Amino acid sequence: MTGARVVPMVTGLLFWALAAILLAPAELGLASAVVAAALLTVQIGMLGVGPAILTLLPAETDGRRLITTSLLTVGLSSLIVATGLVIITRALGPGVGQAWDDPSAAVAFLAAAFFATTAYQLDHIQSAQSQAHLALMRSFLQSLVQLAVLAISLAGGYRTLNTVVTAVATGAAASVLLGLLQVYRGLGPRRKKALQFREILNLLRPALRNYPLMLSDRAPGYLLPLIIAATLSASATAAWYVVWMLATAVFFVPQSAGYSLQTKLAAPGHHPGLVVRALRISLLLTLAAGGVLLGASRFILQLLGSQYAPHWVLFLILVPALVLNCVTQIYYGVCRARGHQAEATAVAVLAAAIAVVPATAAAHLYALPGVSVLWLAAQLAAALVAAWRLRDIHARAESPKANQIPARTVSNPDELDAA
Repeated sequence: MTGARVVPMVTGLLFWALAAILLAPAELGLASAVVAAALLTVQIGMLGVGPAILTLLPAETDGRRLITTSLLTVGLSSLIVATGLVIITRALGPGVGQAWDDPSAAVAFLAAAFFATTAYQLDHIQSAQSQAHLALMRSFLQSLVQLAVLAISLAGGYRTLNTVVTAVATGAAASVLLGLLQVYRGLGPRRKKALQFREILNLLRPALRNYPLMLSDRAPGYLLPLIIAATLSASATAAWYVVWMLATAVFFVPQSAGYSLQTKLAAPGHHPGLVVRALRISLLLTLAAGGVLLGASRFILQLLGSQYAPHWVLFLILVPALVLNCVTQIYYGVCRARGHQAEATAVAVLAAAIAVVPATAAAHLYALPGVSVLWLAAQLAAALVAAWRLRDIHARAESPKANQIPARTVSNPDELDAA
C-alpha cells in the first residue's frame, strides 16, 4: 500500500521538475494550487467510504454490490464537492479563483477531482481485498500516463496551467480504467439486480463515522497551498507545493501502516503485540525514508531551479513532523478498528486547528518557514496525545483481568465494557 502511494510521488518528481523547468513560476504556482484543490476535493468527497470499506469488504462473500455502491457514492460526491469549490473560490477571487477565468480549466479540474477520487477508492478496495500489489500496478500506470501527457503537451507548445491539470486528470483516468478491470474480473458473475438506495445508506452509516477523522487528518495538508496562494504569491505556492509533494511521499508510510493495522485488527481473532510491531515498523521505515529525503532534498531542489533551492531547509522542520506522525497514524488505525472514531477525531481536529487557523498570520510574518513550524507543532500535539492513549490501550489489553474476562460469563455490564 505504501508503494502504491509512493510510486506516483517518485515519478511525480519528474512530472513537477519538467513543469518547473518549462513553466513560469507564477503559472506553475497557480497550477499546483488547482491540483491541491483537486486533492482536497478527494478528501472531502470520499465521505469516509474508503476507511469503511477496509472494515466492511473483508466480511463480504462476493462484494460486487458493496464495491459498486462505494464507487458510485464517492464519484457523485466528488463532482458535487468540486463544483461547490469552483463556485466558492471564484467568488473569493485571489489565488485559485483566478484559474476559472478560463472555463476549460474548470472542466479539467472537475475531471481531475472525479477520477482522482475514484482511483483513491479503488486503492482502498484493493487493499481490503489483500491485493495492494494491483494498486501499485495502477499507480505505476497513472504516473507514466501523467508524465507522458505533460511531456507531449509541453513539446507541442502548450505551457499553461491547463497542461498540468489535464495531465493529472488523464493519469487518474487511466488508473481508474485499469482498476475497474482488475476489481470486477476477480468477482463472481454479475447479478441482474437494481442498486437500491438502502444500500447506499447502509454504506454511509459506518463511512460517515470515519469521515470527520479522515477529513480533519488529511484536509489541512491540501488547504495550506490554497492559503499560501491567497496570502503570499503563486511563486511561493509553487515552491511550497514541490516541498510538500516530496514530504507527502514519506507521509504515506505511516498512513499506510495505520490503514493496514486497521484491516488486521478488524479481522476475527486475538492480535497480541500487533500494535507495537506496527508502530516499530512504521517508525523504522519513516526514519529511513525521511533520512533519504533530507539527504537528497537540497540536490533535487537545485535541479528544479534557483527559486526552489533555498527551500530545502523546510525539510529540517517537516521530516521530524513526519516521524511524529507515525504514532498518530497507528493510534488512528486502532481507533477506527475499535469504533473509537470520536476520540481520534478530537485529536485530529486539535492538530488541524493548530496547523490551519494561524496559517495566514504565520505566512504573512514568517513566510514558508512559519507555515512549516505550525505543521510541526500540530503533529507534536497530536503525537503526544496519541502516545498517551496508545499506552493506556496497550496496558488494558495486556492486563490479566482483560484477558480473563472473555473466558467466563460476564454478568456486570461495566465489566463487559472494560473487556
